[in-house]
Amino acid sequence: MSGGALIICFGPLGRLVDAMAAVRRLRVHNAHDRLTLLTLPNFAVLAKASSLFDDVSTVEPWKTAAALRTLVQALKKQKFERIYDLERSRRTRDLQKAFGVFSPPFAGLGRRSKWRAIDEGFHPVDADAQLLDLVGIDGQSPAPVAGPDGHWLLRRRAGTPSLEPAFFGLERDFIMLNLSRDGGGPRWSGVQFAGLARGIVEAGMSCALVGTIADRVHAREIAHIDERIKDLCARADYYQLAALGARARAVVGHADGAARLACAAGARTITLHEGHQDAAMHAPRGPGAVALVTPSLEGLPARSVLDVLRMFKAFDRSKIAKK
Repeated sequence: MSGGALIICFGPLGRLVDAMAAVRRLRVHNAHDRLTLLTLPNFAVLAKASSLFDDVSTVEPWKTAAALRTLVQALKKQKFERIYDLERSRRTRDLQKAFGVFSPPFAGLGRRSKWRAIDEGFHPVDADAQLLDLVGIDGQSPAPVAGPDGHWLLRRRAGTPSLEPAFFGLERDFIMLNLSRDGGGPRWSGVQFAGLARGIVEAGMSCALVGTIADRVHAREIAHIDERIKDLCARADYYQLAALGARARAVVGHADGAARLACAAGARTITLHEGHQDAAMHAPRGPGAVALVTPSLEGLPARSVLDVLRMFKAFDRSKIAKK
């Protein structure tokens, strides 16, 4: 009996969110009887809730060749008819190599892939779509390909009090700032985010700060500026990030997993990029996505970002708030 198709994506969060656009295409066009995701344990809840996968398997990052061999042996027993590498990183290429000569057909970046992706110079969503085109999956569309639809995040726990802004002490009208960034690359500094947060509260709105535990150092300093600035770093789960993003007047910051999650849920997402190449490769995809491109993030003043927020009417009070 065939085990269907295995989809490999260990993350980070933004990469998994982007990959969901390709997975939905596989699901819509009934490409396989079963779709199984192999990912890290911390993404299992999100993946299972998406209803895109029939099964979700998790594994901790392997640190030895023996651990990798054990993983491959377990995967071989599942008798997958095809494997899609939607991460296409060094670790997933190592995983493919460990399968040896007698492996299921791979769609990925490894040298032994039956369908080999061309990642260089392409946004991950476009690269995923091109890979499925090579495989022959229906639903082809020209680039730029639409991003994932994450509105299911809002429906899954609709009406839950913990998804409301008031749960975190936020007013009805607020703006969310994303301090974190996946991996390396240029960052907007804590000082610049502080200036933006100050401008937001001076405009009469509250402000939510989201990010990782590592971002809490800056977040705590920024939150001391005004009581309407709330530090939610490492406090909000995936559902809360999506719901807060969708409720916010705008989400501003780096183009990492939190920004992608909010964008997929329908948020007006304004991401900061150093150069057009960074924007082309990393900006979230969605109807509300805006890429703010600058030659240097270090030289981007908070007032310029405030001007962009005004341009998109982020400081216009909602009709509900005016009543």
